[in-house]
Amino acid sequence: MTNDELCLECIRNLNLDEIDETKSQISSLLQQAQAVLTNAINTDVPMETYLNDHLFIAACEALTTQMFYDRTLENNISLGIQMMIVQLQARYANYQPKVENGGDSNGNA
Repeated sequence: MTNDELCLECIRNLNLDEIDETKSQISSLLQQAQAVLTNAINTDVPMETYLNDHLFIAACEALTTQMFYDRTLENNISLGIQMMIVQLQARYANYQPKVENGGDSNGNA
């Protein structure tokens, strides 16, 4: 899934009109949600990997929706989103970036 596809899915789930203003607003909220989630889970994981994970997508949609209705997150992140974060943290806790050309992550050949 791409960010554009995810943005359109969020717009449809919120039953909003697909106009430029709405796309811009939801796209911005989606980027914020992704930043919050990746910082909470594991920043070493590439976004392409996350965008192929159904649980991450669900967490993005849920957090984007929550921020759409409560921009300040006055009531904190919902327990459902917190539960998804914990599961994603467990899934990606030992994530190792792929190393190309036979080297390792320590700079050794």
